[in-house]
Parts: sequence; structure tokens; C-alpha cells
Amino acid sequence: MISFSLADQIGLPRNGLHDLPRYKGLLLYGPPGTGKTSLASSCAYDLGANLFTINGPEIISQYHGESEQTLYDVFTSAKQAAPAVIFIDELDAIAPARKDGGEELSLRMVATLLKLMDEIGRNDRVILIAATNRLESIDRALLRPGRFDQEIEIGVPSPGQRLDILHHLLSGVHHSLTSEEVESLAFATHGFMGADLAALCNEAALSALRRYISVKESSTQLLGDRDTNAEKTNIQEIDGLLGYEISSLSSSLSKLTMSMEDHCWTSRGDTIESSEPDDKKDELLLLVTKEDFEQAKMKIRPSAMREVMLELPKVRWEDVGGQARIKKQLIEAIQLPQKCPDAFERLGIRPPRGLLMIGPPGCSKTLMARAVASEAKMNFLAVKGPELFSKWVGDSEKAVRSLFAKAKDNAPAILFFDEIDGLAVTRGHGSNGISVADRVLSQLLQEMDGLDQKIGVTVIAATNRPDKIDIALLRPGRFDRLLDVQPPDEADREDIFRIHTRSIPCSHDVNLNELARLTEGYTGADIKLVCREAAVAALDENFDIPEVAITHFKSAIDRVSPSDMQFYQELAARFRRLVDDTDNATTPGIRTEPPI
Repeated sequence: MISFSLADQIGLPRNGLHDLPRYKGLLLYGPPGTGKTSLASSCAYDLGANLFTINGPEIISQYHGESEQTLYDVFTSAKQAAPAVIFIDELDAIAPARKDGGEELSLRMVATLLKLMDEIGRNDRVILIAATNRLESIDRALLRPGRFDQEIEIGVPSPGQRLDILHHLLSGVHHSLTSEEVESLAFATHGFMGADLAALCNEAALSALRRYISVKESSTQLLGDRDTNAEKTNIQEIDGLLGYEISSLSSSLSKLTMSMEDHCWTSRGDTIESSEPDDKKDELLLLVTKEDFEQAKMKIRPSAMREVMLELPKVRWEDVGGQARIKKQLIEAIQLPQKCPDAFERLGIRPPRGLLMIGPPGCSKTLMARAVASEAKMNFLAVKGPELFSKWVGDSEKAVRSLFAKAKDNAPAILFFDEIDGLAVTRGHGSNGISVADRVLSQLLQEMDGLDQKIGVTVIAATNRPDKIDIALLRPGRFDRLLDVQPPDEADREDIFRIHTRSIPCSHDVNLNELARLTEGYTGADIKLVCREAAVAALDENFDIPEVAITHFKSAIDRVSPSDMQFYQELAARFRRLVDDTDNATTPGIRTEPPI
């Protein structure tokens, strides 16, 4: 499914292993469904070699010595059938990292595999290829030169690779998609592996079949129920085939199409001779359309998104009240580069890798991050800073690495750190040398430094305690843009009231401008609570009341106290002064957005 063959990727000779191979062993690693097994098979075919496949979990036996013997027999057979490629799938199942007190079988299997690999000679014309999605679990002794000489990462397909995969899959399917629609589908399927795209095509084809069956059912009912039993049997057969294997998509689709055509025309009896004009209608019904793929996308969840809470938010800019200045900055930094990448590249403009939003709680920082992800059509991965900490040594740093890896796999994506003050604490507070927080911060800085605009990941962080953040986060190349989110002014509050009263039936005496004047010092979250409390007050007065009146809103305002803004505004002011001093002294280029 990937657009290049493994033999080309690693430079092995084609047309048989007549020359000595450069590598004795190759290790493919990456998420499930990326095509590692297909690449190994393609490599064997390109080399004109016999392929011997070992499925790691399948050769594990309960009987002493049987697993090692199976492994030995495969290597012996491969040498006799040379040129040959031995492919071990799920290598981590038979060669896990050896530990003190580990299972005896695992220790024996690793020792056997090491011995067999060392015995492969340069004249044996045998290459070993293995695949795993758990590289960190494999015994390190296997990864030295002379064993697995090269490790090749098979990552999540890029949009271009997804386009190649879709062209391959759709070549055997009757569809009505234009080239532009296929390109759009490839761009919109963030995080989809090759297997996921095959499942998507499979589900879209089934959607077309269901539509075809529905139309034919209606036709046969109009013509009578002469073949009711036969039709029920056929429908049951179709339903039973809905779970067929993805690899048989093309043949199964053709088989189902022929089956339905034969049944439907037979059930019409003598009308078949006069129904020739309907042939084109049937062809149109059987075409897989763009709408079929849209329905399929709602059912198929990409593999890269299954292990994390990743989403494409459904928040629009019109759902965010006020904050016009911050919205403009987010659009310039994230949305426009996604919409017009060629223009930014032509003018040499590098969008920021990270943005830090500081401001009081309840001022829509998280909501705006979700909105810009939605408007820019980027995946959104959110995490609260303290959630990454673990009591086990090294697990917190591993969680940070895994988080960035997931964001890269699902690019274009926004990685949003809420309450980053709980994660990026100023270093040096540990009582005994380097603390866990120091190590986590160092890992975060390392991951930020490793980001590149071509990767398609932008980091947004939010905090209401900027005084706790390590200033090292603000150097150029990390959080390039500092956004100072202020409490809403009167116009903003009126806008927020307008948004939160859209679903509340209000009486004619409710004046949003008056409500905005009465809520000086209230945040967006406070105003949302006021609207809710006003509706509750109306229900308390009369359960059958049709509208919420101004008296209910005023009662709610009396009950809901405004948040303490002064404390957070003082913190933000001190932090801005600190950033300005640091900027002038050591880090020119940091851009801060002053409050209005």
C-alpha cells in the first residue's frame, strides 16, 4: 500500500540475492495497520526471493523446546530455499527484553533467535525482516550491527501517501469521485493508516450496496411479492457478508453487485426485456459516491486516534463571545498558515510553533483553542499538565514523548496543554537534586525544540498562574507568541450573553446591553452560569413558564458573584514585565501581545 517498495528504500539488490546483501536483518516498526507486513511481502517479491513468515504469538508453545524447534526449522528451510526472506511479525512476542526473573520461555526464545541470526552467513543469501509496534519492548541485543542492522520507522501515512493508497483501493471500485474529491478525502483523513483507509472504502461500498438494496426492495414490492422468500434469503446473504475481510474488498463488491443484479432482474420476470433504460440507473445506484464516504467517515475511527482523546472540535468562532484581538492572533498564527501554506512559504514566513495564553479562569482560553482547531480543520489533543505526572520513575517523561508522538502521527494537529503551570514549573525547587518536575520540563523543552513546521503540530498552552512557569519556555522556537487574555469588556459581555441566550426563550423586556452593564467584572464562565441560573429561577417560579424575564436574570446576577480578577491580573502584569526584561536582555524575538 505504501508508494515505495522496501527494496528501493533500503537499497537491496533486485532480481535475486546474487550479490551479497548490505544488511542481514531489518526491523520495521510503527503503529498497527501502516503496511509493515505488506512491505515485507513486497520486498520478497521484488528480490525474487522465497518468503517464510513467522507470526510471533503463533509459534509460542506450552511444550518445552517446541517453540525453539519451530524457529530453528524455519531458518533451516529458508537457507535450503535461498534466496529467501524470513519475515517475523510481532517480534516483541518472541523476543521481549530480558529481565532478571523473566519467564524462562522468553529467555530461551531470545537466546535461540540470537544464535540463529549469528549463524546466517554472507553466502546464505537469506535476509531477516521483522516487524513490531512496540520497539521499546524488544531485547536490545537484537539491535546491534550484524543482527538487525537497520531500523526503519513506518509511520502514519502523509496526505500524499494517503492519496496513493486511496488511488490503489479505488482502482477496483466503481465510484463517482472526481480527482479533486479524492484529494480532499486524502487530506481530511488525518491519522488514517492503510488498513483504516481500506476499512473506509469498505464501509463506503457497503453504504452504496445498502442504498441499492433499498431501491430494489421498493421496486419488487411494487411488482408484487412473487419472490418474497427468495428476496429475504438474498438480503440475509448480503447482511452476512457485511463483515468480510478488508483485503477482499474489490472481489466481494463485484460478487455482491452481480448477485444483486441477477436477483433483482430475475424477480421482475418478463419486465426485464422492457427495462433496458434502467440499466444506467442501476449503474448509478451502484456507484460509490462522496456522500457514501462522508457516512463511512462517521463510522470508521482511525487507528492513530484510538489510544488518545483526539477530536476534531465542533466549536466555531461565532460560539466564542468577544476576544476579537486574541481571535485575530490565533487566526494569523494557525488558521491562515493552514489555509494558505504556499503564500507563507513564498514569503518566508514561519508560523509560531507554540502559543502561550495567560489570563484569569473562565475567559475562554480553552474554548478559543478548540475553535481555532475547528476552523483550521486540525485535530485537537488536549491534556491537563498535572495528568502527565506518574509516581514511577521515567513514566512522566515517557508520557510527554508519547503525547508529542501521537500529535505528530495525527498531524495537522493542535496539542493543547491546559494548566501548563502544573507541568512546566520553574526549575530548582526540588529538595534532593533534580526533581520529577525538572525532568518533565526538560523533556517538554526537548520535544518543543524537535518540532518543525513541516510536521504540522502547533502547541498551545494556557495558564492563569504565569508566575509558576519556567521562563525557558518562552525562548524563540518554543512558545513564540504570548497572548494576554483579558476579562471581557462591556461589548464582549453583551456578545457572550447573546451566545448563551440563543437557546433560551427570553421575554421582550430582556435587554442584553443592560445585562452587560450589570455584570461588570464577570468572566465568560460567570455569564454562562448567570444564564443557566436565570432559566432555573424561571422554572422555580412556574414550571410551565414560556419565557425567561429580566427579573430572573437580575435575580441570577445577585446570586452569582464575579470571579476575583484583580489577583490574576496582577500576576499577568508581573509576568509581562518579567518577559519584557528577559526579552530585552537575552531573547530578542519573543512577541508579546499587550492588553487593550
